[in-house]
Amino acid sequence: MEFLTRMYALSKERSKRLGNMVHAPSSPVRPFRTVLKDMAVIAEVKYATPSEGNLGISHDPAYLAREYASLGAGAISCLTEPWYFAGDMAYIRQIRAACSLPVLMKDFIVDERQIEAGRAFGADAFLLVTELLSLEECERLHAFGKGLGMDCLVEAHGFEGLEKALRIGADIIGINVRDLATLKVHTDRHKEMIAHIPKRIIRVAESGITSSQRLRELKDLGYDAALIGRAMVQESTRRDVFSCG
Repeated sequence: MEFLTRMYALSKERSKRLGNMVHAPSSPVRPFRTVLKDMAVIAEVKYATPSEGNLGISHDPAYLAREYASLGAGAISCLTEPWYFAGDMAYIRQIRAACSLPVLMKDFIVDERQIEAGRAFGADAFLLVTELLSLEECERLHAFGKGLGMDCLVEAHGFEGLEKALRIGADIIGINVRDLATLKVHTDRHKEMIAHIPKRIIRVAESGITSSQRLRELKDLGYDAALIGRAMVQESTRRDVFSCG
């Protein structure tokens, strides 16, 4: 896939600039996996997307973090990819200082140095995209982050990616229904794929979630949590999502 090939190359280049230094953790790890229950919301700090460009969000990460926490989010996802998502590692530290929720570093991770840097900035968990990586890379990076005490959300967009997630022993699996070739969302895949994930695994729904009604539907399907990006940064949809209580 052209998009993933581009992201892989950009991430490799960014990793080199992180150097080989050992980054000391800035703070103890906050539990991430344990909050993913009863349809918990992982609310995302996001300023741009590949399909829409800049989203025109004026609030800083600390403001959004406090807002998400006050509305009942279980955790916060922070985009750190700079080119397509306008992310920044520094946002992790700002979010962590603004609230007590665990922070997920969301990026196109291809190198241990990215995970190490994320932990140094205060990330409690990290995301791996199975379609971006070989099975060996998935296994190695998953084990590395776990070794730092971090939880890992292993994301799959299709059955091949899901098979990788299961083979590396992922205990948190995200089903992202955005097609990585077209960037279109196919919400029916949430239902198609969940039956293939053992119930002992935490199951997270991703993409195409814009309302409390959709959250209830996903809970009924068997999902434990949802990672919500685009709908979180817009106040109108944000408040509707959190009205599902």
